[in-house]
Amino acid sequence: MTTEWSPSKISSLLSDAFAPALQNPASPKNSSQPTATIDVLITFDGAGISSHPNHISLFKGARHFINSLIEARPGWDCPVGLYTLTTVGMARKYASFADVLVSSVTEMISKKETGNRPSPLLFISDWKNLRRAQRAMTDAHISQMRWFRWGWIGLSRYMVMNDLRLEKFSRKPVDDEDIIETKAKETAGE
Repeated sequence: MTTEWSPSKISSLLSDAFAPALQNPASPKNSSQPTATIDVLITFDGAGISSHPNHISLFKGARHFINSLIEARPGWDCPVGLYTLTTVGMARKYASFADVLVSSVTEMISKKETGNRPSPLLFISDWKNLRRAQRAMTDAHISQMRWFRWGWIGLSRYMVMNDLRLEKFSRKPVDDEDIIETKAKETAGE
């Protein structure tokens, strides 16, 4: 979890899997519509939930992939929406069920349609799915289970609910460091 991964390598893996036409571009400037075999990609936001470098790397790689779809194709919208899991401050992060009310009100206030994609999206677990998520952590991630992980499983709002935000892209690529800095400032204010 402390390893940083190359955004261009992550982007290349995503391109291989979901946009093979990107591997052989016809020219630096291409007038054809960008295509992909997916229409939504979900990852961590620029703050990486707990500032984990590998989470942040996935965000950077996903942004690089999305930018590569549209950067040399003027006039076309991106065929893939990038949703990111919202990083919240420490108090909300460990508020478990209590954060459902805060997040629900926040979502109602900020709900928008962005083209044909809504944002934000809010997912709240029922008891059955909560237990499934807890088992996924304890069984599938057994090598990561340490004493503090039990607190995370019991208290984390991410086990109970998740909210996703649709990332906005401009034609001009934005420096990922600026995005991460902005997200960190937004999170610190919560």
